[in-house]
Amino acid sequence: MGYDRAIERNAAGRGTLQPIIEQKREPRGRQYQRQYGEVRNAGPQSTRQPGGHTGKYRTAARRKACKRRKRRRQALGFLKFALCLALVFGMSVAVRGAITPGGSLGEAPEMGKNREMKSPILPEEDADALYADGYGEDLAKLLELNEEAADYVKCYPERENYKNQPIDLTNELQADEVPLLMQWDKRWGYNAYGNNMIGLAGCGPVCLTMAYLHFTGDTAMTPREMAAFANDNGYYTGKAGTKWSLWTEGAEKLGLTGEELPLDENVMKQMLDMGKLIVCSVGPGDFTTEGHFILIRGYDGNGFYVNDPNRRSNSEKQWDYDTLQGQILNLWALSE
Repeated sequence: MGYDRAIERNAAGRGTLQPIIEQKREPRGRQYQRQYGEVRNAGPQSTRQPGGHTGKYRTAARRKACKRRKRRRQALGFLKFALCLALVFGMSVAVRGAITPGGSLGEAPEMGKNREMKSPILPEEDADALYADGYGEDLAKLLELNEEAADYVKCYPERENYKNQPIDLTNELQADEVPLLMQWDKRWGYNAYGNNMIGLAGCGPVCLTMAYLHFTGDTAMTPREMAAFANDNGYYTGKAGTKWSLWTEGAEKLGLTGEELPLDENVMKQMLDMGKLIVCSVGPGDFTTEGHFILIRGYDGNGFYVNDPNRRSNSEKQWDYDTLQGQILNLWALSE
């Protein structure tokens, strides 16, 4: 009886362990199907069980690719903008290279049509008279930037009384000195220079007049006649510009010699030591806010002596080379 019970226990044990053994031997795929249900439409990509990372990796890769494309587009856009900016700047320099605006006024803030911005130097009735024609705004700018020209601006309504009067320059012409003439002098400042006035745009002809008087002593050549010469020979262009060829071709027609110089302090001093004068085309800075011509007449240990046809105060100073260098656009030596 004891034997029979042992056999029953062993049989019971085998019955209990067999399902467990069979379950362990059962393939994992069947276990998965039993637990999650049959996988339908299983293709080559369905063999990975849930919880895999393939989708995450592909999403991250797409994001990185998008970022790279975006950075390339931004870099290309910046490069195009930089090229366009460089092209515009180069064209503006090329256009301005052969012409210097001669008005000496520059680009002041918007002020011409705004009556509240007119200078209080003039009485209200005189200020109103400035706006009687197209020169009103330019005269207002001149007065705003240079109070030395106040008398010229004030007398503008009586300009016809000055245009054709005789001009005597004997007082300005002194031995061994270069005469200092102002473009806004009433004796010639209202006369035409192209489609402008000498007082507003005539710094070029006035500089050439100073040099011509110094070398020849011919007082018959006044700024009024010199402006007519420059205009008749095509050296005036635009509203307020003088061509650089005035200092070479134009000087030769007057019996003078003009030669272009490099921007070099030693060369400039050498030319002055030889008795020549130097014409400078200058850009924005101490002399103008746009473009201007000045005449260098000498130098010493403290700097250069300048004849500025727009400001006497500038002509009373000395200018060191470092100050002038950054403002000079071009320069020429004039001689007999």
